[in-house]
Amino acid sequence: MAYMPKLKPRKRPSTAPSRYQPKKRQIQKSAAFWEHLSRQEPNNAEMTLFGIMCYLGLSYKYTGNGQFILSGMCPDFVHLKSRKIVEMYGERWHLPQEELERIKLFARSDYQTLIIWSKELAPKSREKLYKRLLDFEALPDIVRSTSF
Repeated sequence: MAYMPKLKPRKRPSTAPSRYQPKKRQIQKSAAFWEHLSRQEPNNAEMTLFGIMCYLGLSYKYTGNGQFILSGMCPDFVHLKSRKIVEMYGERWHLPQEELERIKLFARSDYQTLIIWSKELAPKSREKLYKRLLDFEALPDIVRSTSF
């Protein structure tokens, strides 16, 4: 009888998401999480954006430390009277797909959302950022019609 090597069984295809399709993170928001968030200060990009908004005369409040929670999320800057939100996204932490999801989430609560990416804070693109912020501020408030 001839020697036959033992064959290894085939591996089944993995059902886990590949590294190119990151799975969504679910954060368990415990009391310790909210306490840690309340002590958090704005990062450099958020401070730069806040300075730009102050320079333009926009009265937004920094709420990235959990002072304001909307639909289980903590927006970065809120203007309560005009119901507008400005979110600061970093390319390292956020995916472009998340942008539309966040806008839709806050729109359910009648808030308009503008997302600023950290690359837009570069000095060479500041004029464009100023225009985006002022155009967003000039948008009329959302008015929902209630028809029964």
